[in-house]
Amino acid sequence: MTMSSHYSHDLQAKSTLPTPEGWMAHIHPQGWVYFYHPKTRVVTNDDIRVPEVLDAIETYMATYPFSDLIYGMELLIPHDPQPNEHMFSLVVNHKSCMAGYSLKDVQTADRVEADHINKRRRMYWNYLERHPNHVLLPPEAEQEARDALTWFHLDNLRTGSRSTVPFSKQECEDLLRAISRFNSDYSDSCPGRTAFFSWLLKAIWGFRISERYGQDTYQQWEEHYARRMPIGPLPSPPFSGYIRIPLNFIINALFFSIPKSYLEHIKVASQYHGRLATVQDIWDQYTRRIVKEYQDFLLIATVLLSATVGLLAVPDIRSTTRAAGIVSVFASMGSMITGVFCLWRHQTNVKQSQSFTYLHNAHHGTFGLHGHAMFLSLPPVLLVWGIIAFAIGFIAYTAQGLAEGPDTGGWDAAWVALSMSLLMLILVVWGLYAFASMWNNKRDQSGKLARVAARL
Repeated sequence: MTMSSHYSHDLQAKSTLPTPEGWMAHIHPQGWVYFYHPKTRVVTNDDIRVPEVLDAIETYMATYPFSDLIYGMELLIPHDPQPNEHMFSLVVNHKSCMAGYSLKDVQTADRVEADHINKRRRMYWNYLERHPNHVLLPPEAEQEARDALTWFHLDNLRTGSRSTVPFSKQECEDLLRAISRFNSDYSDSCPGRTAFFSWLLKAIWGFRISERYGQDTYQQWEEHYARRMPIGPLPSPPFSGYIRIPLNFIINALFFSIPKSYLEHIKVASQYHGRLATVQDIWDQYTRRIVKEYQDFLLIATVLLSATVGLLAVPDIRSTTRAAGIVSVFASMGSMITGVFCLWRHQTNVKQSQSFTYLHNAHHGTFGLHGHAMFLSLPPVLLVWGIIAFAIGFIAYTAQGLAEGPDTGGWDAAWVALSMSLLMLILVVWGLYAFASMWNNKRDQSGKLARVAARL
């Protein structure tokens, strides 16, 4: 399986020391050097151009039973080998495409447990990825890679973001196209081609180890798959009564139930769907949603602040109107300040490692996800309080006309304005209630009404 010197990159290493006789220096496509001894079929990553290292390697080789290695096998000697310590040498069988630390591990795939084969195959491709120059790629490697990628592509089409295969749909398509180009543009003895397929098959067999490839029946596999797939958002951690009751009051009353929406968003962003790329996609969707909402809140808060400042500039307003206007100004400014800061932080921290840190801190912060959802909802909550304060101040300013008495035109205008304000308030509350209950289960509500009517 030795390759010709034309394609094997058997180049003399750039060193003042020559390669010892009987050894061949190979330069990996990535750039590092390893050494191969064709006669004994030994590979080493140590620099045998140094006489002391070569002496240690040859002393170790003198104690190894090379007669046990059959055709198609070779040996990777460990770093700084000690004589007679053969348990650290990697035995590689190119015929069975397996590698292990004993001859029994790699001799045959017959009557061997599937888990054993899966692990030995991954070790083999990991070895070949790092030492691709001196051997040809096994002939079945390309078809095995094609079959696996075809299934991965189909699994992406079937399950979408819930797919657990190691490559996304786009990556499978790119890899299949690359394999097709390798057939026409590259020689079978190209080290880069061997390293590419070895890397690909290492990832495939690593995935198969986690999937218990070839070990479970369909029923066992289905149970295993169901246990690891998330059914819905993560459940909230339980709180004791003295924390849960005031916390629910704050969320539902003071924060207008707004944190509940952000709580669901952060739960969805915390789910793991089988692939890190999917986690990154979900995180990107989460940050885009947060950024878009904060931008809308900033626009509304700016308009509200301008309107409130205009109200405060009106002459002869009373203390109630002035106090409500000042509260609205501070609430609007608080919404803008927190919104700008959160907008900046969510836009700049977009790396995957930063998303893991964010989610970890969100889960382990004060009151867990509930507390984090309350912090996220501060811009809209302060905006709502600003609108309420502005409405109170404007109504108070309108009510100033009632103090003028019924004989003035201001009194009549004030009553008309207050009546229209009350009507609009009723419509707003009605609309808020309708939209708040729109996503509730109507059947439960109708069932309750039916039970009450039956009792009557």
